[in-house]
Amino acid sequence: MANILLKNAVMMDGSKNYDLYIENGRISKKGHGLTDSAENTMDLQGRLVIPGFVESHLHLDIALMNPWDRPGRPASFRSPVELNNALEERRKHFTREDIEQRAGLGIEMASRHGVTAIRAQCHVDREVGLKHVEALLNVREKYRDRVTLQIVTFPQQGLLNQPEMEKMLREAFKMGVDVMGSASNLDPYVSTPADANKYNDVAYEIAMDAGVDLDVHADLGIPKHIDFEELEVVHVARRAVEFGYQGRVTAGHVCALDSAEPDVAKRAIDLISEAGVSVVSQPDMYRLGREDQRSIRRGLTRVKQLLEAGVNVTFASNNIRDALRPMGNFDLLEEGLVLAYGAHMDSVAELEMLMRMCTINAAKALRLEDYGLDVGDQADLVVLDAVSPSAALVGQVEKLYVFKHGKLVAANWRKNEIY
Repeated sequence: MANILLKNAVMMDGSKNYDLYIENGRISKKGHGLTDSAENTMDLQGRLVIPGFVESHLHLDIALMNPWDRPGRPASFRSPVELNNALEERRKHFTREDIEQRAGLGIEMASRHGVTAIRAQCHVDREVGLKHVEALLNVREKYRDRVTLQIVTFPQQGLLNQPEMEKMLREAFKMGVDVMGSASNLDPYVSTPADANKYNDVAYEIAMDAGVDLDVHADLGIPKHIDFEELEVVHVARRAVEFGYQGRVTAGHVCALDSAEPDVAKRAIDLISEAGVSVVSQPDMYRLGREDQRSIRRGLTRVKQLLEAGVNVTFASNNIRDALRPMGNFDLLEEGLVLAYGAHMDSVAELEMLMRMCTINAAKALRLEDYGLDVGDQADLVVLDAVSPSAALVGQVEKLYVFKHGKLVAANWRKNEIY
């Protein structure tokens, strides 16, 4: 493996003129004025170096199912239920080869945009069995030198009163799946908060039995009002403390938290923080609130309040060019800018936090080892054509070089009119 010396880089904290020496796939030296001999020396001329982007919540197995030539819906959006029904109908015709082809293309697009790790939700249910799992396991092996791929079981048709599902999920973990998924909103036996709690207890039981982390789709709705005990994430956080799963649980969406009164939301956020539950916000703000006639809600969770309470918050693409969302480019700079608008994050510090959210925070949610820009860390790096994180986000700049395990896996160039 070639040794690489990156000269004159800007770090995420604004430190300038740093050099990084990469050997054997890791950062072996970091400092100023390094003169070590290297097979490839690159003068970055004051450009920003960040650890690789981490896509923390992506439905990779259904991505890119829409036509390329005319992206968008064939008809206007009407309801989330209708979208899910459309997905259910279309996925019946997926083959394993089709899933592998689309997922592979998705990883290539993500890698081009600087993504070096992905947590992929993967459908498992009685209709499709383990077909999607088999496909993503093959894709993981094929692209192991470009992206670290974690696979999450996604129980599309529920868990309650389905003993065959538990057996299937346990088989998936034996095959190499990494994380237990949970989506109580899709279970036909869930109609009350108590049902959702029971569902998540089953998910916890399976996760603990398999010794894997838990990734929960939580509180996807936006009711006009919600009480503390009705919040799904409250029960999930309590169980994390009770079961000793602090730091091993991720809650995606958590939209209903924004429907709670401020004092209720604060109590819930304090509990989330105590439980070490990571929260993944999805800035696809077009899906919810479609029936609102005034003060139209967008379904974002309370990103800024969660961050202020010390919760590990990240964001992700969720769906990309599929039946549920016809947009997306596997580009976390793009998603970060959308979230900046939606979450009212416009100060320099907040824009810098957005960059941390899709790198450092996301890596923490996935519990990636040796991730970062310190000596000894894996050399999963991105060189951005910018001088600071806020400039990169606002300017939507090019990802000039992408490294995975110290190997250059993508190089891009686009004229920057500012720098």
